[in-house]
Amino acid sequence: MDSTITWTLGSTEPDAEANLARIAQWWTSLAGQEIIWQQRPLTENSDRNAIVWNKQALDETFAIQTPSLRGITLYWYKPNSPDERNISVGYLQLNLFNQQLDILPSSGRSYQIRITLPKIVYQKTQVSDPQFGCIIQPNGDAVLLFRDETQRLEIQIDLSSVNVDLLKQKLVKP
Repeated sequence: MDSTITWTLGSTEPDAEANLARIAQWWTSLAGQEIIWQQRPLTENSDRNAIVWNKQALDETFAIQTPSLRGITLYWYKPNSPDERNISVGYLQLNLFNQQLDILPSSGRSYQIRITLPKIVYQKTQVSDPQFGCIIQPNGDAVLLFRDETQRLEIQIDLSSVNVDLLKQKLVKP
């Protein structure tokens, strides 16, 4: 599963709208969470992939309040501030694995913003009563396969022989 979702203003990609919706969902899910807000300058010749995101003095850490996306504009409040802040965006790239959002503003793209969750957040998927199968290798390793037809989801889990034994122990304990 690709963990990077990209949206660009004016894109004619067929999945552009769906990507923007997924990014908006992630953005709104940040409500009340502590984030790291970083901003770096860009020049005409800047390679966005070469930006150094090490902690700098002007980087901020705060609990973001009521984040939302309306149109192509991100909105939020900072704690203890009555003013709603916003930025209209021209490019968004969400890295789900690293839980970070890269933003290029729609006007004057002379800087890039990165919002990161400082703690690891695991993606969760719930599967209820899936179909499943198992193949045990001669060396004791196993491959578990779970399928959920309603979600069109297939999960493969490769287990070492040690973890196979641990799983067996946990399944038989009351």
